[in-house]
Amino acid sequence: MNAVLCLVRLAGNSELCAKQIVCSKNLLSRLLGQLVKENKYYKKNCMNLVKNLSKYSSASSEIIIRECGGIDAILICMKDFDSFVREAAMQAIICITRLDVKLSQLIVDYGVLPQIVLCLKEQQQSLKLYALSALDEMAKNNENLAIKIVDVPTLPHVITFLTPNFNDKKVQKSALILIKNIVKHSLYLTEHAIESNLFPEILLLMAHSDESIRNSSAKVIREVVQHSVQIAQMVVNSGGIDKLLNVISCSQELSPNPAVHALGYIAAMSPKLASTILQSQVLMHLTAILKSDTDKLTKAGTVWTLGMIGQHSNEHARSVCSCDAISNIINVYIDSSVESEIRHKCIVALELILKKCDDFNVLDGLLIPPIPDEIIIYILEKLSKILATNPQARRTFITNGHLKMIQNINPEMNSELFQVIKEINCCFPDDIVQMVAGDFPETFMKTVDKYVPQSECLFFNRQLKSDEQLQKSYSTSKTPLSGEESFYK
Repeated sequence: MNAVLCLVRLAGNSELCAKQIVCSKNLLSRLLGQLVKENKYYKKNCMNLVKNLSKYSSASSEIIIRECGGIDAILICMKDFDSFVREAAMQAIICITRLDVKLSQLIVDYGVLPQIVLCLKEQQQSLKLYALSALDEMAKNNENLAIKIVDVPTLPHVITFLTPNFNDKKVQKSALILIKNIVKHSLYLTEHAIESNLFPEILLLMAHSDESIRNSSAKVIREVVQHSVQIAQMVVNSGGIDKLLNVISCSQELSPNPAVHALGYIAAMSPKLASTILQSQVLMHLTAILKSDTDKLTKAGTVWTLGMIGQHSNEHARSVCSCDAISNIINVYIDSSVESEIRHKCIVALELILKKCDDFNVLDGLLIPPIPDEIIIYILEKLSKILATNPQARRTFITNGHLKMIQNINPEMNSELFQVIKEINCCFPDDIVQMVAGDFPETFMKTVDKYVPQSECLFFNRQLKSDEQLQKSYSTSKTPLSGEESFYK
């Protein structure tokens, strides 16, 4: 037992030592082969040895499992009555499944899953946590493993941890992470979670006093609503929008991004769901995020969600534009500290919204310098369609100075921006465009050259005074002070 403990510590502190131990296949086979005869301390040390040897590479894990009898040893320890032995075995499973999907599949096929599910029913918190972590490492690897976990069945036991009368926050958080990594794969798995009474417990947890629980619950909702419009509608009908807004408004240490993304996925499903979101206070919260000093990733998620809301129709786009969201998206884009990926999301969101916006006053109000050329092109493109058919809009476009403003833009010849400006100029008479731009036609200049001022238009020719008259007027204009002799007298 002490010899195994020495190997555990050597392997845990040195990768080179771990490789040398793995290469000693006869040693490992002999140690793991006599587990049945040894006590619980020996078994625990052997599982810790497997854990430390497996954490460095999948190749070492494969040798232990396939050639040294590691998988039989794990199953023996999972069936042991001592909770510490089972904990050590599950830690070994976590290290193995974390590195290789094939090894995870091998462990599942060997029949370890039922033993892990039994640990979920135990009273000890540590057993539950290790069991949830082991299942999570398997579930997030691929859909097939997640399906096998669901078929055991596992979800009914996991969802019992989400009920209001269960007060262990660590277990609840681990359960939420496991559910998220299961339902993210497919509609089939999501439906299994719903049939296992995921609702309404998951919605109630978004009003939990602990921020990490609220955030993890929002992550589950984010994954659930992606799969079908019916599930998204169910979440909305159950009051999910208000719960997601609660996560956003109460976020302090953690990012509200999961809740923001969940709203975006719901809005993307149908125009009706997007309209339902608009009827709440979502736009106010999202605009506040763009104005705040929150992290750039949260702002990027907010920009994407606004694009999903405003992409459906003129009414949706008008609502998004009316809440000052567009100008704030532009501010995020021109921020010099923003990464290129976030700037790209801003461009995509603006394009989606502005394509549907038909309100001239909103679009005209966005032409406030400095506005980048890659954004102004979408505004001008939509304005060109309105100006072509709306005389009052053309008059306003001139009086606001925007016709003159676009003449000062110098795009590359035959570029998209060049063509859009040309389309707008075509909505006005040529002489108006030239006068606004300060480029008067040659016919106007010839008229100026030939023009002879009339006599009554001549300036009055004022006669200049002589020096003597100037001196006299200067001396008489001064008034001497009372009781004093004038300096000029």
